[in-house]
Amino acid sequence: MRIANAYIFAAAFVAALLFAPDFSSYAADAQSGEDTRKYIQSLEKRISDIESLVQKLLKGKEPAAQAPAPKDTIAKEKTKPAADDEWGEPVVSAEAPGGRDPDARRRLTELETWKRKQDAKIAKEAEEAADKVKFDFSGKYKLRVNTRSNFNLNNPLQTWQYDNMTYFDQRFQMKIDAEYGPLSTAVVFDKGNFVFDWKEDSEGTLDRLSEFQTVNSALVRELYVQYTSNYVAKVGRQSMIVGNGGIVLEGPVDALKFTHPLGMTPLGRMSATLSYIAIAGGWKNYNNFTYPSGDRTAVLGVANKLDGWLLSFNIKPKKDLTIEPYILKVFDRGKSDSPDLNLDKDFNASTTPRDGSFEPTWIGIAGHGKEGNFSYKADLMYLTGSYTKNRDISAYAALLRGDYDFKTVKAGLEFGRGSGNKADDPATEDMKYFSGLFLCKERRKFGNIFSEDIRAGYFLYDSNLANVTFARAIAGFEPVKKLKTNISLAKFWTTESVYKGRGTVSNWWDWSRGAATSTEKTKDIGWEMDMNFDFPIYKRLNGFAEFGYFVPGNVYRRSNGQKADSASEIVLGAEFEF
Repeated sequence: MRIANAYIFAAAFVAALLFAPDFSSYAADAQSGEDTRKYIQSLEKRISDIESLVQKLLKGKEPAAQAPAPKDTIAKEKTKPAADDEWGEPVVSAEAPGGRDPDARRRLTELETWKRKQDAKIAKEAEEAADKVKFDFSGKYKLRVNTRSNFNLNNPLQTWQYDNMTYFDQRFQMKIDAEYGPLSTAVVFDKGNFVFDWKEDSEGTLDRLSEFQTVNSALVRELYVQYTSNYVAKVGRQSMIVGNGGIVLEGPVDALKFTHPLGMTPLGRMSATLSYIAIAGGWKNYNNFTYPSGDRTAVLGVANKLDGWLLSFNIKPKKDLTIEPYILKVFDRGKSDSPDLNLDKDFNASTTPRDGSFEPTWIGIAGHGKEGNFSYKADLMYLTGSYTKNRDISAYAALLRGDYDFKTVKAGLEFGRGSGNKADDPATEDMKYFSGLFLCKERRKFGNIFSEDIRAGYFLYDSNLANVTFARAIAGFEPVKKLKTNISLAKFWTTESVYKGRGTVSNWWDWSRGAATSTEKTKDIGWEMDMNFDFPIYKRLNGFAEFGYFVPGNVYRRSNGQKADSASEIVLGAEFEF
């Protein structure tokens, strides 16, 4: 502003000089004092007129609001003399940094334009994808070679073709998922689970190679539709698990399931689940059952008229702790002409006939968590209700396990106990053998032989914890990189004493079927050692090896009084996931 005023003042002064009248005549006569005084007054008036003119010019040029000067103008002005020294040398200052060069600005503009186009393209694709159904395919194929020895424990009445044999079997699963908005559906085909011939108290085999015509068609393990929003609704055949799994309920069931989050509560973050289950597992007849081994064709397609209701809560008091209390109740709508549930395990519909009073109730709590390097899980269950019209149920079971990770070795201890009846309990006594509602191949096992094939506890209303108590030590490590190794040693007892040679549940259809005549009692089931290996072969292809060695105790003593020989198993195989 000061520089502008100086310019205006100088311009006015020059104009005044150019248009001023000629005072040379006055100068010539300036000899007298009067002339000199008049000359000075004339100059003063002229200067006053010039100052007045400058003030008028300044008022006319002053803007209403001062706008910021352009950077180049500021830079030029900085090279002009300072306001307080109008005629001094100009003060030169550094120029303000200039903007981007034209090429950089052009490149930036191109990038911004490209990004806007990409964002628009992604938004359009997302909008189009929202209107399309998303599909996903996955599956697993498992191939095994099995070598078994003395799985009948020298008992001719329990002999099966595959008790002493080497054979190949396989299992194939394929899953198709579809998703559209909040709706999703899935179908799982499972060839080799519930679709094989079998031996009671044994898991049996998978789909055996070279004998495919003897095995039933593939099982649809899952087929459901699910709606997910503020709650989850799932209807159809689905894999359902109660608690930590494998004790009360685990496997494919036809069900309607609702899950609703309850948010944060005084107990922690919580959700509630209510399910209706159409329970499978009844037998329409035993025509195709070849004693003691057969197939499950008579099971498929049977309307049991057996309903289950499950209410459970999932509670997370903290990040690494989950607690699940639950209650599972069964209602029986069957009659004498309804499918036999084979509760007495004798495959005879005329014994323990269906009377519509099989209504057990499981009340339990399960939990699992982790504290530092220590992990744990526990299941506690009480079983009550009615077994038949004239017999009630009163049973319990508990499973506890803890593992500590020592970095190089992971060591664990497991303890399990299931209730049972005493050997001399009358038939009118409450049913005290603990059983689960429905269990499949993925049920809880505690070894490779006893809990899997000697006392499998498999299918409808059975358990490998029925009158069984065990303690098991486990160690997991990697002797070679990526070779996961697991070794365990277990000791088994009966919870209640039984007669020697009668099996763990002596007044059911069980191991020796009454062939042993000893009246001596025992709790000695035996002990077992197992080794399992897992290792990668190729991407998505893993290999495994399983070894088991079971030494039977007095519970499986032979009818001649001698102890049974040990049983062993070797399984080698590979599994491909895609």
